[in-house]
Amino acid sequence: MTPDETVILARYVRALCPQQKFDEYTPDAWHDVLGEHTLTDARQAAARVAKRQPFVAPSEIVAEIGTIRKERTHDFVYEPPGGDTDPNYLERYRQQLAATGNGQRPPVVHKELSARPVAELLGAVGRDIPADVAAVRRPGPLGVECPACRAAIGRPCRIAPSGRERAPHEAREHAVHGREHDPAAEEQRRKNASRHLTEETNA
Repeated sequence: MTPDETVILARYVRALCPQQKFDEYTPDAWHDVLGEHTLTDARQAAARVAKRQPFVAPSEIVAEIGTIRKERTHDFVYEPPGGDTDPNYLERYRQQLAATGNGQRPPVVHKELSARPVAELLGAVGRDIPADVAAVRRPGPLGVECPACRAAIGRPCRIAPSGRERAPHEAREHAVHGREHDPAAEEQRRKNASRHLTEETNA
């Protein structure tokens, strides 16, 4: 801001705040405080301050200018020019940020992405799964129907006749891995395990 512009600012503030006193030295004093800022920013800041209170001090204008610049750069997005190289990045970034803070760059508006035929693209991917199966699809033994207790896919095995939940039947473990289940062999393993437990208990 030039000294002449500071005079314009002082007259503007006097119009905003008629009760505030000014003399011939006011513009010079204000220029010492506000000289590094633009007249546009100072006027906008003074108007904001004047809306809140009857008097406007130079320090309050400076503080409000800081707020205004933060608002302008809140959504700042650096736009690198084509062929931009690392040595130029920081300088260009600072220039764009300063211009945005000065209100000289419009906000960046990102283009909307064009719609793509997603359904068509995904039409040939994977395979169809029945709705009732997809609703309860799970990995592991629960991913198949239990051959022993007929528990549905996704449902736990149960003990008959109480219906209490239990760990997956061995037949279900075999089915999920594509192995044949031998009920006789399973029964023999149970007997062996029971006998071994009895022997340990009596020892």
